Amino acid sequence: MCLPPVMQEPNVVATVGQFFADGGVLMLPIFGCSVVVLGLALERYLSLRKSRVLPAVVADAVGQVVQGRAGVIAAGIQEARAPAARVLAAGLRRRGHRLADVEKAMEDQLVKEAALLRGNIRGITLMAAVAPLLGLLGTVLGIADAFAAVEHTGLGRSESSEALAAGIKVALYTTIFGLFVAIPATLVGAHLQARARRLVAAIGDALEPAIVALAAPPASPAEAPAAGARHAG
Repeated sequence: MCLPPVMQEPNVVATVGQFFADGGVLMLPIFGCSVVVLGLALERYLSLRKSRVLPAVVADAVGQVVQGRAGVIAAGIQEARAPAARVLAAGLRRRGHRLADVEKAMEDQLVKEAALLRGNIRGITLMAAVAPLLGLLGTVLGIADAFAAVEHTGLGRSESSEALAAGIKVALYTTIFGLFVAIPATLVGAHLQARARRLVAAIGDALEPAIVALAAPPASPAEAPAAGARHAG
């Protein structure tokens, strides 16, 4: 049994299409922000996996270093592409130097890797800030157009009040859509930031045993005064 036209439910696609059409041209750049957020979020979720950032091969390499077999894994780690492997490779390049030098080299590389891990998250937070601003701009322009239309027809008539109310309602669509994009983007960006911080901390904890193993052994207390005496002479 067919329902009368007045009782038929609105088509979802038509409703969404009408929403975009009523919102005006600024709905397109806001939609573009949502596409950018989705793409960057998917890329970061794939990249910020522990198996990719801190693979098992790095943990095995740390074990080899601690056991004094750093030379066995040096070539393979230098060619590895995981962030944790690059941090370990920075320490291997300073192998045999002072503990402070090895630690500084690995810390510097870890800072670089942390920046890379958080790289595209900045794009997500930027879109989260831009989308509501575009929505607000669309609303202001729409309200300005509504008042301009009323100015031509004149106030005091029912059709003018209805036109003003309809114009303001349509103008608010861009703000609604901007917030609809910005709120999830803000939450996703915060979650990815926390995920990146946890992975950076995990890299530091996993590689910490290798720092001492890569450094040159400290001079014995008996050798230190002798070295001082030679310098004094």
